[in-house]
Amino acid sequence: RQQRDTEFAQRQAVAAQAAKSEFRAAAPCSPEHPYLQRKGVPPLADIRQDHAGALLIPIRDAVGQVQSLQRITPEGEKRFLTGGKVHGGHFIIQGNPEKPLALCEGYATGASIHEATGHAVACAMNAGNLLEVARALHSKYPKLRLILAADDDAFTDGNPGITKATEAAKAVGGYLTKPNFGGQRSETETDFNDLHQRAGLDAVQVCI
Repeated sequence: RQQRDTEFAQRQAVAAQAAKSEFRAAAPCSPEHPYLQRKGVPPLADIRQDHAGALLIPIRDAVGQVQSLQRITPEGEKRFLTGGKVHGGHFIIQGNPEKPLALCEGYATGASIHEATGHAVACAMNAGNLLEVARALHSKYPKLRLILAADDDAFTDGNPGITKATEAAKAVGGYLTKPNFGGQRSETETDFNDLHQRAGLDAVQVCI
């Protein structure tokens, strides 16, 4: 087990170096990128795009070092760098330091929240990473108020978006919110970006 753990850590270290090199070589992200256009959000913070046109979202550790990448194709397919460490990593969109920091899952969701409220946002990339990121941020900034902005996976067994966000909020004494779609909604509408596209940024701001 010790040998496996060592080899695993070595693979993650190699992947982190590859992530840094690929990210440095990438171009600034175009606001006209098809994925961003479809989601109705701008390129924020330091996202970039590679030679094939995929968005590169840097996943950083607690001290700000790139530990992996998320690649989003123009068609919206999402993949993490092979061998890269996602657990505990996040992507930060800087915002008003006087406001609570919002913690959500994906980039488009975080961009919609930031555009609606001006809050700083941390994107954990998936529901299973919310608790680890919340604990890391709370440990680093113990006086910082956190808002867990959950995806509402109401059509998925166990509703992992709400379940994991609730767990994270309780662990750090944070707030919890979810998108309010009002009446009927489709099974594909789950997050604050979906709410943004359905009802506008004002609806997102009300929830936060």
